Amino acid sequence: MKNYFYLLIITSSALFAEAQENFYISVKNRSVIASDSILPFWYTANQFGKIREIGTFINLTDLDLGQPYRKNGLPISYTLGLNALGAFGESSYYQLNQIFAGVSWNGWELKAGMYHDSTRYAGLSTTNGNLARSQNTRPYPKILFGTLNYKPVPFLQNRLSYKAEYTEGILNDKRFVANARLHHKSFYLKTQLTATWEIYAGLEHFVMWGGTSSDEVIGELPSGIKDYVRYIFGTSGDESFPETDQRNVAGNQLGTYQFLVLKKFPEMKLSFYLSHPFEELSGLKGRNWPDNLLGLHFDLKDKEKVITDVVYEYTNTRQQSIRGTGDDPDPGNYFRHGIYRSSFTYHQKIMGSPLFFPVIFEEGIARGIGSNRFYAHHLGVKGVWWNSIHWDGLITYIHHFGLYTASYEPSHKQLSGILNLLYSKSEFPVELGLSIAADTGNTIPQRSGVQFLISKTF
Repeated sequence: MKNYFYLLIITSSALFAEAQENFYISVKNRSVIASDSILPFWYTANQFGKIREIGTFINLTDLDLGQPYRKNGLPISYTLGLNALGAFGESSYYQLNQIFAGVSWNGWELKAGMYHDSTRYAGLSTTNGNLARSQNTRPYPKILFGTLNYKPVPFLQNRLSYKAEYTEGILNDKRFVANARLHHKSFYLKTQLTATWEIYAGLEHFVMWGGTSSDEVIGELPSGIKDYVRYIFGTSGDESFPETDQRNVAGNQLGTYQFLVLKKFPEMKLSFYLSHPFEELSGLKGRNWPDNLLGLHFDLKDKEKVITDVVYEYTNTRQQSIRGTGDDPDPGNYFRHGIYRSSFTYHQKIMGSPLFFPVIFEEGIARGIGSNRFYAHHLGVKGVWWNSIHWDGLITYIHHFGLYTASYEPSHKQLSGILNLLYSKSEFPVELGLSIAADTGNTIPQRSGVQFLISKTF
């Protein structure tokens, strides 16, 4: 019945939007064959939770349809979308990865459902430029109110603009605290110093709150209006909260500071970006200043060249407010929490950077991650060969040290890479893709894989 329900939704949506301009339908089929029972890292990371790690073979059919916001100058517009997929292999499954609708008016947006974030840095970043907000998981159900793009700050003659969003969602997967809520808000400022220099600065804040814990001593967590105010403002809990929330802050609080400097040249744009994590109070006070994602993106204007985009990233998460902070270090312990023990995961995948791994399971429920102390070097390159073969490659070196409470001995080193090729020409009826990926390291078996893809967009 579930399959027929998906088909009904897809057919109805397509008929409704048949006459609308910019409406799209995309169908993809891909097969992945691997040498090991665990697929190579870059076949499963940042795939919106579509591909699961386990198995030597999987065939995935992916159907996308939707209507983007129109760029026709009118003050009001709407968007809708749906993405459904079916996977067949050693384990088969079906997923509804996106279903959403939104309306915009004079640059403000109201949107509800499950939907992906837009892709940044040509899709070459390890985590879409944000340590806490990647494309690694399927989207969770939420409602959003915010700006559609940057809006000018009044009375400043367009010298300063802002972008903001406020969302409330529910983590409805199988987890230690059932039906935990996830609050998120962000606020960014942008200034244009000259015609060629732009600076962006922002804050992303997440709070996991409410729900019912599997620990009978804790049970149902506070979720009233007064409790909600404590959560969203990051204050301590009262006597109705667990003791740890009374001593620290209410709920599972985390986020990032975001910075971007953009320089425009005649033939290219150069972006330097930084994502700095905070977990509860320690990161907010700057104690963990060495921990950052640092990135460079070279974006060439000519998109028909052999190389059009280059991204380099360095990620470090080893300090975590531990060293040199006195008797009360208040450590960050990224993406782990004593009450919300499934922590910052959704459907068994980390919602932040996929470089935080592996996810630990107990009785089929995620219980946080095995290592949040690591450094990594990452290089991504993209381009076009002979005007019809689009290619991109990623190579990532990750050095994991485990947790401060459970260090790896020896430390784990991993090198992961992928090369994607896509043949696309207007006179050819479909797009054809081929990719190869591999992992190697001192604590994992060498594994490799190959993927074949065929796709069509209407």
